[in-house]
Amino acid sequence: MSQEQVSYQTYLTQSEHLTLTDMNQLHQTILTAIDPNDADFQEIWQDLIQTAIKYTVIRAGWGALSRSERMTKDSARTKAHNAVLDNFIILERLCQKNGWPSQAWTEKLFLQAESNQRTKTDITTHRQRIGDFANYLAFIYALNNR
Repeated sequence: MSQEQVSYQTYLTQSEHLTLTDMNQLHQTILTAIDPNDADFQEIWQDLIQTAIKYTVIRAGWGALSRSERMTKDSARTKAHNAVLDNFIILERLCQKNGWPSQAWTEKLFLQAESNQRTKTDITTHRQRIGDFANYLAFIYALNNR
């Protein structure tokens, strides 16, 4: 992709994209559904943000890598992305365990109805969309930590 093609408008032409408004609403839906003082939530959210940041660093630099560099780093990128997916599934299970509403955000993020025993295999077809939202979270944290 040429530098002229790297834009928010280009991203919006891709399948399963989320607008910035969508991502903001999704983020707010999660934060209003949970108890921010819950120790388990705090731990899971911290893990989610850390994996989102790690994945975002890899993904942001992906286009600048040579083909051989991509081949070398592909397993690390996949591992980081899988960690993001795992953390969203863990967050959904925590919501279910505590009776916190999760249907609105899981349907929007996973493009699937709520599930009591969702697995990574269940959401793998939407992994780019979930990765996009992880990138948004890393972006928001970067903006707020200046």
